[in-house]
Parts: sequence; C-alpha cells; structure tokens
Amino acid sequence: MITSLLGSFGILTIIILFFVLAKLSQRFGAVIKMPPIYRHYYLALIFVATSYVTNLSFVVGLASVDNTPAWILITAYYLPLTISVTWGLIITWRYWNWLVTEPSNP
Repeated sequence: MITSLLGSFGILTIIILFFVLAKLSQRFGAVIKMPPIYRHYYLALIFVATSYVTNLSFVVGLASVDNTPAWILITAYYLPLTISVTWGLIITWRYWNWLVTEPSNP
C-alpha cells in the first residue's frame, strides 16, 4: 500500500514539474520571442493526469492489478506516462538547450 501511495506522489510531482516548466517557458519564450511551444506541456499534463487517475484507482482499490488485463494496464497507465515524459523532455530541450550548449567564458 505504501509503495503505491508513494508512486502516486511521484506522478503528482511530475504534474507539478510540468506545470512549473510551462509557466517558466511561457515567460522565457515571451522574452526571446519564441513561438508558444510551451503549450505542449499542457498536453503532456493531460497524459500524466490519465496515468495519475489510473494509479489512484489501483491505490484506492477501485481496480486490482491482479484482475486487470495487461493491455489495459499498459494503455491506461504506462503508455500515457511514457508519452508525457518523452514529450516533456523534447519540449524542455527546445526551450532550455541553451543552458547546455552555451559556451562558458573563462
């Protein structure tokens, strides 16, 4: 039970992270006149929320992992989580890659 509860907390932190990144990227994009790609974070948030609701249904006991077919578990939990994290990584790289590629001055 506690592992499942901590797993739900982990997914909730991803939701908060994407929301914060969306707000920061919105402000940063407005300053440097970038197209509003930050809106894709909200799309990723929808996918993470789907995984979060699925996870909560298992934690609360509305569904059981033992009785649930694997394809439902994959399409309702793992696939949306994988899509959202991958999409968030791509969007983050588009906005914040200058932090890595910027040459440092000695």
